[in-house]
Amino acid sequence: MNREALIEWVESHTDEMVRDFQALLRARSVRNDEERAPNAPFGKGVREALDIVLELGRRFELNPRDFDGYAGDLTWGDGTEMVASLSHIDVVPEGSDWSYPPFGAEIHDGYIYARGATDNKGATLASIYALRALKELCVPLRRRVRLIIGCDEESRWECMQHYLERETERPVWGVSPDAGWPFIYGEKGIVNLYLHKEIEPTDGVRVVWARGGERHNMVPDRAEALLNLALQPMTAVEGVEWQPNPAGWRAQARGKSAHGSHPEGGINAITRLLEAIEPLSLPDNEQWLQTVLEWSRSLDGAALGIAHSDEPSGALTSNLGVFEYDGKRVQCVFNIRYPVTWSLEALQERLQPTLERTGFQLAEVRHTPPLYIPPETPFLQAILQVYREETGDYDTQPTTMGGGTYARTMPNLVAIGAGFEGDGEAHQADERISIESLRKLVRCYARIFERLANL
Repeated sequence: MNREALIEWVESHTDEMVRDFQALLRARSVRNDEERAPNAPFGKGVREALDIVLELGRRFELNPRDFDGYAGDLTWGDGTEMVASLSHIDVVPEGSDWSYPPFGAEIHDGYIYARGATDNKGATLASIYALRALKELCVPLRRRVRLIIGCDEESRWECMQHYLERETERPVWGVSPDAGWPFIYGEKGIVNLYLHKEIEPTDGVRVVWARGGERHNMVPDRAEALLNLALQPMTAVEGVEWQPNPAGWRAQARGKSAHGSHPEGGINAITRLLEAIEPLSLPDNEQWLQTVLEWSRSLDGAALGIAHSDEPSGALTSNLGVFEYDGKRVQCVFNIRYPVTWSLEALQERLQPTLERTGFQLAEVRHTPPLYIPPETPFLQAILQVYREETGDYDTQPTTMGGGTYARTMPNLVAIGAGFEGDGEAHQADERISIESLRKLVRCYARIFERLANL
């Protein structure tokens, strides 16, 4: 590929690309099961975002296909084989504490602010423009290049299950632009542990209800509880406020959101809430509150009995993402990222004594196995070479991570970058990406697609 021609093409299409990107960002594509409908299995906002992507495919003549609202794909090129790029357009809830409207797609100082800017609409839009560039620059390709766009990555991956049931062709290799550079050759196993315990109702002073968290894979930034206290509690915990209520006193806790794979980067509002309640020595504390508080503080899973680490991917992480107590039953969802050389069976074996000791039960397990591809694999080295040439970065090394991407859904896929230094963190307030990063992503993706198609 003529690099100078690609640079010129990207520059001449930047304004158009930004407008298309803003339209995609303004679709509030958070899964909403209450809006489920034919061809809109994840709600109106996700359907809107998919329609925008498919319209771009039609406009650029990239052969778009709609898989019943679960996913879509765009394809260009010839050949009996194909390479693929897998991204997604659904997003986590916006959370709070934004400087700008989370779905406004406003531009400030060269950055576009919106939920999904880096995770994962920026990469999706850049991939579409990269494929368009290959087409319009008439770049020779031995294999077809296919962009697969999912609509449920942030929840249950039902999108990819549906897609893979209806499309039997698999890529020879490919990427998922939903992580970091140069590439991610290992992704930790992901397991959501749904724990619960029945609580005997008590008379007198007690917690009436408590709740926090919206998604298992987010560090919750909000939690609240109602206690039937006559007097205001005197406990002081940073980020927790007590407010009078007709039924007693209500505690509202604020934390800091972060991606569930990096719980240390956030402040768990559930932990703060329980820290404010625990010193009150309520009758039901002995049954569950101190246990859940201890578990929520233990970001390495040690309190659950599941701490583990390995050389390729490091230590296990644990995030209490969702919590609810209704006076009779306490429920917790822990989002666990375990090392690539470990197994779900070994984790559950370690967990069992903790459950027996505390009286909690494991109601459900949702599991995605780990991914590992040796970094010296030829198609990974091709990606690395393009990244080095395009960015001039010869120091950053391939790595592993705790996050999970669509790279797990098919053989011979790895995750690559969805942004660059200075772009905002996924799942946090003020998520953002620079216009210059978008241009750079288009150049990197176009060259990676070309190399993988002709390798």
